[in-house]
Amino acid sequence: MSFKIDGIFVPSVGVDLVFNMNSLNPVSQSSIIYDTDFQKNTITIAQPIVPITKKTSFDQLHITTITQSLQNTVRAGIECISFEFLDQYRLANQTISKALALRYKLPVMETNIRSAFRLPLSRKHTIKAKILYKQTEYYTAKDFGIRDISYTGMGLVIPKNKAAVPNPLTTINKADIIAIGVILVDRGEEKPVGTFPVKAIVVRVNKNYSASHILAGLKITEMGQENEILLNRFIHNAQIDELKRLRTKNN
Repeated sequence: MSFKIDGIFVPSVGVDLVFNMNSLNPVSQSSIIYDTDFQKNTITIAQPIVPITKKTSFDQLHITTITQSLQNTVRAGIECISFEFLDQYRLANQTISKALALRYKLPVMETNIRSAFRLPLSRKHTIKAKILYKQTEYYTAKDFGIRDISYTGMGLVIPKNKAAVPNPLTTINKADIIAIGVILVDRGEEKPVGTFPVKAIVVRVNKNYSASHILAGLKITEMGQENEILLNRFIHNAQIDELKRLRTKNN
């Protein structure tokens, strides 16, 4: 499925730069479109939170965004064939910002990113959850915390003790199957962004993460396409908010 670029990649739209999309471990970074020139096949974007430099190594680079197509929410992307660093890019409000001018080639195609970098949670964007493990329910804040999350997994930080009593959740082991109820929270909204069930398998456990906590890495095995899109949008919006916050802080 192809798309018309001038209806999707336009100024002020949030985008994701995806490195090595067709590899086993693609990496994604969020940005915002500053300007477009469809005659020259260029899109100018803000430098991501983790800046791209001349030392950034990759084999493929795509720019993608979420769009609507035939009543479905999809991710559309185009391949970037080169880019230029713009260290003194002047914005519409006359402030100066660092930017990237991306040269792309058509067509715009539907893309599917099964992996991406994990989003560290913030005070504004956070996740509440309930875990069912060995017939016992455990809750965020009281029994564990979610350190980070991606479309394919999450990291749990689990206190070794609760009120001077060993935390039973620390008996979690690699290959354990866990049922999780997830609540996506944007503190700028009155209601949760979304609520849905997830199934996951424990793929790693670090019992020596710190003196007071262990760290468990989970791989999501069941979530559902609609919930994946919801989580995708939540992570993307959180990245854009963080990017805007840093831009405001640095100006």
